[in-house]
Amino acid sequence: MLGQGRNSTEPAIEVRRSPVHGNGVFSCENIPAGTFICEYRGEKISRAEMLRRAEKRSRSDSVFVFQIDDENFLDATNVCVMNPARYINHACEENCEVAWNVPTQRMEVRARYDIAAGEELSFDYGFELNGFFEHPCRCGSPRCVHYIVAKFLRPQLLRKLAKHAKRARPKSKPLF
Repeated sequence: MLGQGRNSTEPAIEVRRSPVHGNGVFSCENIPAGTFICEYRGEKISRAEMLRRAEKRSRSDSVFVFQIDDENFLDATNVCVMNPARYINHACEENCEVAWNVPTQRMEVRARYDIAAGEELSFDYGFELNGFFEHPCRCGSPRCVHYIVAKFLRPQLLRKLAKHAKRARPKSKPLF
């Protein structure tokens, strides 16, 4: 069990196998909305360095890079410190939000809604629409769009998928 890492006000969480994908992070207690859960820790790198590292990585490698702003990223791929946040999976109906805290200079994971003990933590990975087919979503939500893309891009993705399905559908033949 993790948590209580920085101070005793952090809720207890644990990393274990997830039905969504690989490992996931689960609450060990009820977590009220707005509660700070943990910090996403990583090496702060520039966009140029992030792109350089991405070129060296194989397609099958796990990526633990989080965007802070247009020019700065946190890379938790090779970080040796305790960092359960890197195992939080994406969900189309996420229960956490992640934001850069400017005064503390850290990426914070907070409960978006009340989270029940035993529930898997999730947030919106916010991926771009380009290359969406390389990032299938397995969250199982009734509102799942089946690909990991940012919430604001999902209507555009659904239109694109509908257009593709319409083109792929064979023309119906008359019955008589």
